[in-house]
Amino acid sequence: MKVMQNACLVENFELSPIQQGAFKRCIWSYHLVVEFWNSPFELLAHAKKVENFLRYALNGEEEDKTIHAISYQFKPFGVSAQVNSGQAHIYIHTWPENGYSAIDIIAESKEKAYEILDRLQEKFLPEKVCVAEVARGLTQIEWEET
Repeated sequence: MKVMQNACLVENFELSPIQQGAFKRCIWSYHLVVEFWNSPFELLAHAKKVENFLRYALNGEEEDKTIHAISYQFKPFGVSAQVNSGQAHIYIHTWPENGYSAIDIIAESKEKAYEILDRLQEKFLPEKVCVAEVARGLTQIEWEET
């Protein structure tokens, strides 16, 4: 199955002002704030299915129980869940009745963050995707002792 390439918007947020290279940043991780629209109801409604999709997004295997998942099943449907590994974290909140999910992906590299996003798209099958990208870290000026 080919991963859909349908990001409707990618915004890059710069958290510190950089003027002509005056500040140097130490990037610790990349944070993607993602919205999926018009995913099928049955893919968003149940906690165990969502947990397996998140595991798959981290490493390509749904049944990998070495990746710890925490979830809450809302009644009658809907899920809040998270998974993490040493290199990445994924948080999701689903509204199946609207085909909507809000997702946070935090990874050690931009490439890993987008790899996770591609795998999530493969599983949740959204018709529309919105992404905001944030580089996390400090500027050199913040490294000074206080």
